[in-house]
Amino acid sequence: MGFNLTEESQERELEILAERILELCGGQRLSDELRGRFAKEAGCLGFRSVRLYPGSLEEDPEHRSNYYISVDLLEEGRARPVLVHIAPGSKSVASRFAAVAQSFPARLAGQEEIWIRYFPFTSGDHASIRTFAEQVAPVFLPRPQRALPAVAVGNRHPEISLPAAFDAFRAIKKRMDVNMASTVQLSATREMTTDEALAARDGEIPTAAGHTRVSIRHLYHAGLWAAIRSGWREGYTAEADHFIVTGNSPEEIARSVETVKEAIRHAVGYTKFTTDTSRLIELQADPRHPQAWSDAVVAEKWSQIFSNEERHWMLSEFPRAFAIEGCSHAFTREEITRLAVKFGESLKLNEELHDSIRAEKVRAGCSPEFDFEPSLDEAETLTTAKELLFYMHWLKARGRPAQLVPPNLGFKKRQAYPEAMQSAGAIGLADYCHHKMWDELPRRTAEEFHSQPLAELAARIAELAAVARYFDGTLSIHSGSGKQAAVLELIGQATAGRVNYKISGELQLQLFDVLSEQPEDSPWKQLYARMAERTNQFAAAGAYGAESELAGHYLKMGRGNYLGKSELGRVDGNLFLVFWLGNIVGSRDVDSPDGDCRFFKEKLDELPEDLVQEVRRRNTRYIVWLAEHLRP
Repeated sequence: MGFNLTEESQERELEILAERILELCGGQRLSDELRGRFAKEAGCLGFRSVRLYPGSLEEDPEHRSNYYISVDLLEEGRARPVLVHIAPGSKSVASRFAAVAQSFPARLAGQEEIWIRYFPFTSGDHASIRTFAEQVAPVFLPRPQRALPAVAVGNRHPEISLPAAFDAFRAIKKRMDVNMASTVQLSATREMTTDEALAARDGEIPTAAGHTRVSIRHLYHAGLWAAIRSGWREGYTAEADHFIVTGNSPEEIARSVETVKEAIRHAVGYTKFTTDTSRLIELQADPRHPQAWSDAVVAEKWSQIFSNEERHWMLSEFPRAFAIEGCSHAFTREEITRLAVKFGESLKLNEELHDSIRAEKVRAGCSPEFDFEPSLDEAETLTTAKELLFYMHWLKARGRPAQLVPPNLGFKKRQAYPEAMQSAGAIGLADYCHHKMWDELPRRTAEEFHSQPLAELAARIAELAAVARYFDGTLSIHSGSGKQAAVLELIGQATAGRVNYKISGELQLQLFDVLSEQPEDSPWKQLYARMAERTNQFAAAGAYGAESELAGHYLKMGRGNYLGKSELGRVDGNLFLVFWLGNIVGSRDVDSPDGDCRFFKEKLDELPEDLVQEVRRRNTRYIVWLAEHLRP
């Protein structure tokens, strides 16, 4: 066969692996107890050319004594992921997998001949991953979250952070006896995009969809791959986050809706869908708007937007008392008309998108069950209890109930929440609300909560969480990265632990932290510096809109490329880079001194093993830390 020394070593170690699996498991129904025993033994085998993932061990559901296990073949300092198939010769079955990388017989001491095959099983081998999950081990497929609490983990570098996420969820399950696994999450039309759109993206517009260079379909399969290799059988949610509808005219919005529906077709395997129709929210119908419409204008809009039948339905559906955990909420006719004008078009589009999600899942042969999460967090006004009640009741009454709902709490991405009205050492609530349509927040905090921002926040979250529970829903917290322990703890208490807490950017920032901490002459420290410089170059060209000017502001403050301390919400760092550096991953390294101008993402995928393990360690620790503080 012409094997070299590495191949011969791998073959011998795979023979030993097959022998141990058949001796331990042969003739018995494979169980978690057997996998646990195998994992302990596997740790003592001392393999040097094969790395095992013991938790992935599975028996073929139709052919007993045929076993599968995920391993890495270690070759010249690199790991090649494969799926190994082991079977006695007399019971070996034709492979379910199309591409066999290697196949050879072996005769073990005192046993009949066996066959060992292995197949490519990287995160990019989508067909093999899907075959294994759907035909061999459906336990690894994602499922809807429903009422379970969760730390919903965004994965901008899935091959690095997904294994860390499953390690974290295992630690959380062991320590707290709760499954909070909601991973495989990115914005479907912002951070991700379709494979075709991704292939056409040149990276010269850093804010364009797909800046992670991760496609919708790839993230789903990478999640399956990571769950299989980690042996996570307890269930998890796969979320296609933020299907965003944009546009400044009816024609642009219609085209955006079609783009969103195409993205939904790519996301049929996911089990949670977050829609963002905030572009259709009429903010001037809200009395908090600086140029709020008069009652007469709102009444005119009400007649223009809705048919007689729709107006009659609303006036018969909402004018009643809603008793929610000791509080009674009632809508006046003026409130109904204003809320309907503000949210009506957004709600009707959410109905359409809900129906599209269900239809596409059925058409693809997937389970039609999914979690629906219509987003209010992108609205520019803080969400009130009555707004949440109106929104959720509308959807439930019209047959599209929301299982999760994210209000606008006044959270800013990757930033801590103010703990004082004014602060010399950090941003106070008054400055925090500057340039936002949140004028009522400092006033309410001062007048009703003795100028204690966290007390006000806790009361507001508790009221919103009660509304969500009234509809058997779960409050979903967006922009969760960067929030301090005190905020997490009040969220846990205010929601009684029924909460979906989303993070995304922080895991990627921890990757950048590791790069920035390397020695000055390290190629990874230099790569990080070029990423920061490229981000500032785009800012100089106005690529980030109004926020572009912040690049120079933070450089003048002496923040340089420093991203700040994670435990402080990074308020001591360059907040421009904290927010925008991640977008540069999808651009090219045009200033590389060796002329290698590939995308930064491609280079980060080649991170050496020791740095990958350090990033994963930090990611795991952070997710567990979140869960510990969110549990009431």
